[in-house]
This record gives sequence, C-alpha cells and structure tokens, in this order.
Amino acid sequence: MRRNTQLIFFCLSLFCHMASGSFLRMMNHKLNLGSQLSSNNYEPPGGLEIKVLEGPPSLSSSNRFARRKSTQSHRYVFAHIVQGNFQVYQADDWKADMELAKASGIDAFAINIGRDTTNAKQLPLAYDVADSIGFSLFLSFDMVYYGQADSSRDVIQLIRAYSKRKSQFRYQGKPLVSTFSGEVAGTFLDNNPDYNGAWQSLKNKIGFPIYFLPAWTGAQPSTASSADGVLSWDAWSSASSSPDEKNRRIFAAAGKQYAAPISPFFFKHLEQGEGGNYIHSNNDQLVIERYLQLIRSPPAFIELLTWNDYGESHYLRDPRPSANLPKGVISAHDYVDGFPHEPLLDMLSHFNLWYKHGSQPKISKSKVYMWYRPHPKGAQASSDPLSIPRSANECQDNLYIFLIVAAEKKLTKIVVESGKVTYSKNLVKYFSKSENTLIRFSIPFQPGEKQSVRLFDSTGKEAANLIGIPIEPSPNKYNFNYWSGMATF
Repeated sequence: MRRNTQLIFFCLSLFCHMASGSFLRMMNHKLNLGSQLSSNNYEPPGGLEIKVLEGPPSLSSSNRFARRKSTQSHRYVFAHIVQGNFQVYQADDWKADMELAKASGIDAFAINIGRDTTNAKQLPLAYDVADSIGFSLFLSFDMVYYGQADSSRDVIQLIRAYSKRKSQFRYQGKPLVSTFSGEVAGTFLDNNPDYNGAWQSLKNKIGFPIYFLPAWTGAQPSTASSADGVLSWDAWSSASSSPDEKNRRIFAAAGKQYAAPISPFFFKHLEQGEGGNYIHSNNDQLVIERYLQLIRSPPAFIELLTWNDYGESHYLRDPRPSANLPKGVISAHDYVDGFPHEPLLDMLSHFNLWYKHGSQPKISKSKVYMWYRPHPKGAQASSDPLSIPRSANECQDNLYIFLIVAAEKKLTKIVVESGKVTYSKNLVKYFSKSENTLIRFSIPFQPGEKQSVRLFDSTGKEAANLIGIPIEPSPNKYNFNYWSGMATF
C-alpha cells in the first residue's frame, strides 16, 4: 500500500511539474534549441538555431583544388545597375558608387538601360568617371524596351559608341554586352521570335567581335548559339534546388560560360496586381548558402542583383539623395527609407573575394550582421491602399545573424533580445584555432522595441552590441523589406 501511495504521489508531482512548464523548458534544453529567458514568462516555440559554415578547401589544404585553380581563368563579380533609378546622378554620385563597389570586390557595373532620354547624359558621365578611377562598365539592354521592330539599330549604335572606352569591361579581349531578358515574347530583339538569329545578325553587323552574355533564363545551348555565355535571373530559388551547377555544366559542355545571379531578397509593393505587389519567398539566409555553392563550383561570372533596384527591394547600395525611386500607388520610399542594405553589401564583399581568389580572405576585424523584417507576416496594415503582397504567408518571422570572426578572436557567448524574449548560447566550442569562423543564427522574432545582439569575448567582456529597429505588431503599411545592420569588433 505504501508503495502504491508513493507511486501515486510521484505521478501527481510529475503532472504538476509538466503543467508548470518546467518540463517543457527541460526538453527544449535537451533538444539543444537554446536557452530562452522571458521577462513575461512567455517562451515562443523554437530557439536559437546555429550553423557553422564550411566552405571548400583552401589552396594550401587541397592539392586537387590547387591544380584546378591554377589552370582556370579569372573570375569576375558584376553588380546590376538600373540606370532608370539614377537619372539625375552627378559625377560625384557615380564616383562614390564606383569606389564603394571596388572596395566591395566588384569588378564592373552592368548598366541596365531602356530608352530613357537621360541615357544621353548618364552613359557618357558614368563612363567618364569610370575611366578616371579605373573601374569597368558594360551595357545591359533591358529588352522590355528593345522589343520593337528595328530596335537593333539603337542597340548597335550604343555598342559602337561605348565599346572603345577605356573603362569598357572586356572578356577574352572582347567588349562584353549583356541584356535583361530577350528570350520571352514582348522582349524579342526587333520583335523577332527567332531572337537567337536576330542577335546573331546584330553581332555580324557591329563591325567588331563582342562577348555576348544575355540574361536568357532557362535558355539551352541549342537556343543560344549567338551567345558566348548566358546569365540566369533565377536568383530566388531555394538553395536545395539551385540550378547554377546544372547550368554551368550544360553551357561548359557547349563551350560557353555561365553567369550566376546572387540576390538577398525580393519585395515589390508599388501597385495592385500580380506584377506590382508580391514577394519572392525563400530562405532568408539563401544569399549565404547560394554563395557557398558557387564558391565550391565556381562559374566564370557572378552578377549581384542588384545595386539599386529600390522598387524590388534587392538593392545593395542605399539610395543617395539624388537617386530617384519608383512610384506607383505607393512610393518605394515608403519601404526603402530607413532600411539600409549596405551592411549586406559589406557581408557579401567577404564572399566576393573568396569566390574570386579561391580561398577565404584574411581579416583583421571581426563582424556581426543582423537583418529582419519590421513586422510579422500575419500583421494587418491599418492604412495601406494595397492588399498584403502575394506570397507573404510563405515568409518566416525570424531574426537572422551572421558572424565572421577572425582566427585569433574567440567568443564565449551570444545574447539576442527580441521584444520581451532573450535568447543566449555558449559559443566556446564553435571556434576554430587556425582560420576564420563563420556562424549563422536564426531565431523567431517577437514584436517590440528591443531587437539586439550582444557578443562576449574570452574575458567575459562585451565585444559587440548591435541594436536594430523595433518590430511593429500592427504597421500602418505593409513592409516586407529587410532592415540590416552590422558592428565591427
């Protein structure tokens, strides 16, 4: 009887223990979801997710990789410029952008042009500045504006006008020429459904050879014989289904190069309708995973999408006062102003150098980056004339953190605050003794003023404190753009 009484008492105690939440907290700890401390006793599902990133072997650690590296041509990083957003740029604006691009490991700007009247001023101005500072440019024709009959005459004229410039980017000794699209109806050169044949005819008429690298997404070598290489615009597919390696192999077998796209996000909220209010939803750390894939199996070119497409939120250069942002029912200013992306450009500069040289760059300063959206995906905007963007529900309500830590630097702990919830994690075991350590984190975010990450060094002192903007539970307008920040330590 006594044993039965003890058993009943034990079961009741266990039930109370589980009901109190202690059991769930214990299980979270056992599942290694991180330590969560809440000032209001609320603990959201999930925790601090950690992944230490590993790239390909360096030249010094892999003879096989070293042999492959020694025989390959140079690799180049481009950034896509929408000239339509720089229609009133001055020389100082272009110079500032080009110097920042050079410092970020970017080799050339792809100047995307339509038939804007400002081309006559902006193109020579951009080339003049690039000539003076040793930067490179090439033309990228937006075929949405060159799909009319006889449009090839304008294309030939522009190629001839700028191909001889000192700053014109050349590959294999030829001036490089690119496009946006041109392979779908409405964008065919000269409105000719045989777009491949139309471009071959254009190349024959120019009078000198060019290296033609169009953005013909989904094209095959059999339908791209006029192209010397092909750029894909498919930058927002999931990391697990990335088409880059397949495309690289297919075009290499045909003797052509492949240009892979890299882009952080995509959000457009200018006007109602399928093409004006939507999101390309994906893993919001995709840009890191995508770059590591390309470092492992490098194509000849990478193109960053984009430098300044503010309407679609994938800009890497924050707008200068002279930039002109697109406007529909809503202005892009509503979701771009106050949302810097240059910290992401700084982060990508590390990968740019890694890709170009085949090994991680040595760093003397460690950095922490953070990015997230300003409201939950299910929030209802109180005064937005547009509906919630298409695919909004596929987003993840997470706060993302990325560390690049120099080899000699060691951290002991990370503490992340989101709203009224605090997450912490011991980091000692994650650090390498001989090389940079790259760690990415994600946590479910909570609405509130406080959004921050703190790092502590081996002495227990605070090494970095990065504070972000508040997350609003009920925004005035929908904004699925990302705020990003960084701190150096």
